[in-house]
Amino acid sequence: MSPDLDAAPPLTFTGERFTPEVRGAIWYEHWHRYCAVAPVVSGLRVLDAACGEGYGAFLLSRGAAHVIGVDIGEQAIAHARERYVMPNLRFACASVTRLPLANASVDAIVSFETIEHLAAQRDMLAEFRRVLAPDGVLVVSSPNRPVYNPKGTVPNPFHVRELDRAELETLLRPGFPSQRWYAQRVIAGSVLWSERAREGTIRYDRLFDDTAQRADAPADPMYFVVVCAAEGVTLPALPAMSLFDDGRLSLWNDYARASLRERQLAWDELDARNVAEDRLAELVRSVNALASERERSAALAQQRAAYEVEAARLESDLTQARQELGARTQALEALRSDHDATVHALERSRAELARERVEHAETRARLAFRETPAGWVRWPLSVARRRMSGGLG
Repeated sequence: MSPDLDAAPPLTFTGERFTPEVRGAIWYEHWHRYCAVAPVVSGLRVLDAACGEGYGAFLLSRGAAHVIGVDIGEQAIAHARERYVMPNLRFACASVTRLPLANASVDAIVSFETIEHLAAQRDMLAEFRRVLAPDGVLVVSSPNRPVYNPKGTVPNPFHVRELDRAELETLLRPGFPSQRWYAQRVIAGSVLWSERAREGTIRYDRLFDDTAQRADAPADPMYFVVVCAAEGVTLPALPAMSLFDDGRLSLWNDYARASLRERQLAWDELDARNVAEDRLAELVRSVNALASERERSAALAQQRAAYEVEAARLESDLTQARQELGARTQALEALRSDHDATVHALERSRAELARERVEHAETRARLAFRETPAGWVRWPLSVARRRMSGGLG
């Protein structure tokens, strides 16, 4: 039976718990431990303490009689229950310092990369001793501090107390004095082996400063894996040398993908540069056009300013001309009024002159008539008539 990887989405890798979707050295480190210990716990009741996402507990359940995975992370346990379903596999949310198990209820405990996350390391080991059968076996791993973080300058934020070999041995001795130690580290190298079984010996070839060298063991371990138990318990032995191979050339495929991606990125960079150069040329043209437009705009602005000054002057002249026109119009109206009065006076004078001329003509006629014989005859009568009229009046 295989896990239903689609049953639950992968957990987000935070650096605290490994998830099987993560690749690189950490993938080899975690899977190698479980693959190496799986034959040791075959047919046993197994506790995977701090099981995390559940991938390791599931792997062990393929051969173990029963496996319980325990982790303090509620989200991790919920994910494991949904993703890894086996009749002999269950998960529980609990601390490794307070396990939900009866005394002597498991035959083997697997606890990989757990102890460095706790301050209560002795409490965890005491709890392991309680739930483990008297002849049970504990397989524990821990980073080797002098190699994992030699100067302490790059601390792992999830680690509380990292240990060196002597410190780990001292912690294990009270409850698990019988011990077998194994060393682990990811090595970038090539494997050359005989096709005939058990032919030859294991040899470690190195190239250092262009010189071929031989060694009896790999470089100092990054991690320790310890198989331990109570005094007198026969310890199962892991292979003297275990080479982990995922069977799919993952490192080579990762390299090939990375190389292809690198080439693709190089071509993408060239394309990007070409595009950038084209855009730069276009930008230069645009900047030049903008500069020309700015110069033209500046010239137009100067012309506009001159036009505005001239327009203001013309407006002032126009206002002054309008004022002068208004004054002249008023003067003209006054002249027209004086002219009309003069004309009216002249008309009156003409009428009076005409009347006076009529009267003068009448007077001259009367005077001329008086000089005639008839005038001399009628004049006394007319005088008497006027006097009588005056007297009657």
